[in-house]
Amino acid sequence: MSSEVIAALAAVAVLLAAAATYVYATAPAPVRAVDLLMSDPAARRAGRDWRTPLEESGLGRALAADLRRGGMSMRSSTLMLLSLGLLLVLGLTLNFVVGIVAAALPFFVVRRRAGQHAKQFAQQLPAVLDLIANALRAGQSEAQAFALVAEQTKGAAGAEFTRMHQALGLGATVDGVTTGLLERLPSPDLELVVDAIQLAHRVGGNLAEMLGGIATTIRNRSRLEGEVRALTAQGRASVYLVTALAPVGLLLISLINPAWGETLFNTTAGRAVLITAAVLELVGYVTATRASAVEV
Repeated sequence: MSSEVIAALAAVAVLLAAAATYVYATAPAPVRAVDLLMSDPAARRAGRDWRTPLEESGLGRALAADLRRGGMSMRSSTLMLLSLGLLLVLGLTLNFVVGIVAAALPFFVVRRRAGQHAKQFAQQLPAVLDLIANALRAGQSEAQAFALVAEQTKGAAGAEFTRMHQALGLGATVDGVTTGLLERLPSPDLELVVDAIQLAHRVGGNLAEMLGGIATTIRNRSRLEGEVRALTAQGRASVYLVTALAPVGLLLISLINPAWGETLFNTTAGRAVLITAAVLELVGYVTATRASAVEV
């Protein structure tokens, strides 16, 4: 089989793997009773098998958290094996650079969806707290307030509170469902909300006023964060520009005079220079990003 045919087959395999990963990752996870009441739904549902050690590793637990956060039903071991298969197949048929990029694609899709889910929930949190507070002032219980949020809210908050409402209907406690929510979407704001709900549920107090105050605080902090990002936009743009100068310059030099680029890519000394430059670029980017970041 010629190299052109192998390359074409490998390209088709990459496209199919990318499409399958995207479709599977963006499909809504089926809600089942055991998923609502167990802390690790995938592992509990499937039981212990040969993939369980992978899921109990540090990487497996981190991936499982991202999968739960994004509402995906894929097991973390499935994602790890998919990436390993892409790395081996494309690394052996084409080159390991393509294999590494393809292996990172499933992790990128899952991480991106989990991040979007968490970001959307954080943006909806103040409005959700106001809705819960109004329901409590009207004399409803926490469970009824959660059901109201699930009914009237869409997006990430609607999905999370629907899950909580279903868990309460199956016998879970308010403390249990709020703790599970915090495990899926860890954040300082949500931790404050969960602490307030659990404290009021145990010892009493005006929960509606507490949630209203927290919602106001979150809105003020979000407004301040927006102002800070606007003031630091020039510094962040400078970081991106300086970081991009070296790779863009290398690309231009390789296009203008390919012989110079061949010296870097085809000799041992040139590869060492490229690796050193890449490490220094990464260190400089991380350092500059942290220096330009402002905690609010």
